[in-house]
Amino acid sequence: MPACDQVKLLLGPFDDGELESHEMEDVALHVVNCGACKVALDDYRSLGVALRDWFPQPALDGFTTAVLKRIDQIPQPLWTRWRYYLDALGEQIGATASLVAAGAFAALLTAWLVTPYAQRFLHRSSNVVQIASGNKDDMTQPSQQTSGTSQAAAADEPESSMITLSSDPTTTVIWLPNQP
Repeated sequence: MPACDQVKLLLGPFDDGELESHEMEDVALHVVNCGACKVALDDYRSLGVALRDWFPQPALDGFTTAVLKRIDQIPQPLWTRWRYYLDALGEQIGATASLVAAGAFAALLTAWLVTPYAQRFLHRSSNVVQIASGNKDDMTQPSQQTSGTSQAAAADEPESSMITLSSDPTTTVIWLPNQP
């Protein structure tokens, strides 16, 4: 059990509830058994009540808004305002750059994936002309040809199984000679 001199130093914090739980128990046990410490604790309590009653409690209505208004009225140094401006600008530029980069990546990926299919779709049959077929009897007549270049090519190739012309560089032409 602590001595009265030690307990008297702890009576103020004990009354305010500022001690650790084990210290609160020790002081409470000592005050119950010691009359001098009990009188000192009562003196601390009466002094605390008198001090609290001496000054009226300020009205706290609108206290927060008043303090924030006074803070806003404090002039900010130029370097602080400049730093806030640069921070805000940096955030906007960072967000914009990331959105632009994501959009560019999506556009490139789309172009890379769609271009071969678009070329096949666009050049599927619009620029291919059949020149000749397998039999001499089935040769296309020059009047049925659609362009002058294909008419000349038909006259040069009398016995091919199938010849086609295409202006598309990705078109592969396979020539198979007639089988005897």
